[in-house]
Amino acid sequence: MGMRYNYETNENALLMVALKTCEDCGGSGICSECNGEGFVLKKRSDESSQRARTKAKNMATRFTAGLPKKWSYCTKCSSSRSCSTCGGRGKISY
Repeated sequence: MGMRYNYETNENALLMVALKTCEDCGGSGICSECNGEGFVLKKRSDESSQRARTKAKNMATRFTAGLPKKWSYCTKCSSSRSCSTCGGRGKISY
């Protein structure tokens, strides 16, 4: 987690901006909530999943019965799939 310096030229002076790795995405630039997919699956409780699996009629549907069926768009990145904190760059200035 080293520091990297980015030099940007201003009209009269050389401006030095220190960059550090974004803590939300870990430097990847991808949204940590949806893992860059743009949507999240609604979580089911373990009890609800187990109940659905026991009610399954055959072995083929026993596993898939416990999986979540509903999804929603990611509210953290507004489905843009990139980290909203660093704008998808993976680095932020401080």
